[in-house]
Amino acid sequence: MLSNILKSKIHLQEKTTTSGPLGSTITWKPVQTIYGRKIPLDVKTIAQYQQLNTVVTDKFIFRGTVTINLGNHRIVHGSKTYEPASSAKHFDGITEVVVKEV
Repeated sequence: MLSNILKSKIHLQEKTTTSGPLGSTITWKPVQTIYGRKIPLDVKTIAQYQQLNTVVTDKFIFRGTVTINLGNHRIVHGSKTYEPASSAKHFDGITEVVVKEV
């Protein structure tokens, strides 16, 4: 049943920082390709996060436990890039992460 819902190919990237003579350079390297689903958030949820001074646009759902750290990971779905806005939640064999479009 979940395989029909979680069928979009989603790429997880990790931040790497290299220091050089002109300062540090941030690059994003691919870490994992996983299947999941992007769900646009409703107005009520967006308003709740705005009260916490956090901008959110969507949430992603993945099967299993996926490690996503704030500031160190980002999600690429299609041609759009998303940053996690809160820590990932794990329940009933599913990982859910709320994101904002960059």
